[in-house]
Amino acid sequence: MRPRTNRDDYHTMSREQQVNLIRLRTGHNRLNDYMNRKFKLAPSPTCACGQEDQTAEHILQRRPLLDEERKEVWPSPTPLQTKLYGSRQELEKTTTFITSAGLIV
Repeated sequence: MRPRTNRDDYHTMSREQQVNLIRLRTGHNRLNDYMNRKFKLAPSPTCACGQEDQTAEHILQRRPLLDEERKEVWPSPTPLQTKLYGSRQELEKTTTFITSAGLIV
């Protein structure tokens, strides 16, 4: 097989950014929902905010404790699909948000 000559936006990102995105995309991450459901390592699937299970969608879209960081990165409402599968610029915003929020996914 010949090596890939053109790379999509995801494959041009750093390894750390790729890992964070794939973990958010697949749900195989270190958030409470997965750690409780799969490994029983978290006492509850609920987020620290207490409103719903701590999933990638909750963190990226609705977690009230991250409203300020979210508005800085995405001033206007942005769909989850765009945050996880959009252009390189959108993917970088997502990884920047995760880092600035101090989350380990």
